[in-house]
Amino acid sequence: MISKECQEALDYIEKWSADIRAFGDDFDVTSTRITGSLIPSDPSDEAEIFDANGVPAAWICDKNADPDFRMLYLHGGGYITGDLSTTRPFARLISKMTGCALLIIEYRLSPENPFPCALDDSLGAYEWMLKNGPDGASSPRRKLIAGDSAGGGLSLATMLKLRDSGMELPDCAVTLSAFADLTLSGESMKTRADLDPVLYEKFLQYCSLSYAPDQDKKNPYISPVFADMTGLPPVFMQVGGREILLDDTIRFAESARAAGVDVTLDAWPEMFHSWQLHAPQVPESQEALERVGAFVRKHCTR
Repeated sequence: MISKECQEALDYIEKWSADIRAFGDDFDVTSTRITGSLIPSDPSDEAEIFDANGVPAAWICDKNADPDFRMLYLHGGGYITGDLSTTRPFARLISKMTGCALLIIEYRLSPENPFPCALDDSLGAYEWMLKNGPDGASSPRRKLIAGDSAGGGLSLATMLKLRDSGMELPDCAVTLSAFADLTLSGESMKTRADLDPVLYEKFLQYCSLSYAPDQDKKNPYISPVFADMTGLPPVFMQVGGREILLDDTIRFAESARAAGVDVTLDAWPEMFHSWQLHAPQVPESQEALERVGAFVRKHCTR
């Protein structure tokens, strides 16, 4: 059983999804970006925007957040939607639940800026975060990377690139409903097709082709499920059982564990894609973020 609030969120999502599906197979990027956010932006919710190694960025800090406890947070949107204004409300919740100062960024979107633009922006912002905090130039005491949906996949790709480049890795990472296989080869793409109220294969095909045209989509920096995960830091991976992306998380978690990585797989059988975005109004969403907070505090406040 799900809560009344969760059912209300599902009803809203089904309407939103119907708007997207109405585009048919000929997706229009502008229209998709208008309807692509589950959480509307709040004009009164502002933050100073600055340049982080060429990437538009902002700090989001709860009143009790530690400025030396930093998280690079990467928004979702299939690599084709999302910006600072739509990311801020959820980032404020993450900051409150984890005690982190969140660096949110407006990485370049596809199809105008395909791979590796988003990855390059994420890497640049992470490097900037290692030298700068909310209070000015300084090194963090603890640092991590997190993201939802495409941002979750981008978080994993960023860690892989950092490791392969011999750069400083985060202390841990968090993914929420990660989009981590742009080949769309997971079995859940079919087995959860009638259960997922948010995503469907045709739309993800469009996102995949927009982000990585003329690329080998098994490239681990595009689809991290195909990577050698040896040497990665602890990862917390949260996913819903109704998601067509369910197997993206499960396969990455299984391969990472086989490679010796400390992985916490937090699967919620009745939940849908990125249900966490509906906290604090939806109890299941709030509890999910509390679990994220517990993991982050365990691994980053030693």
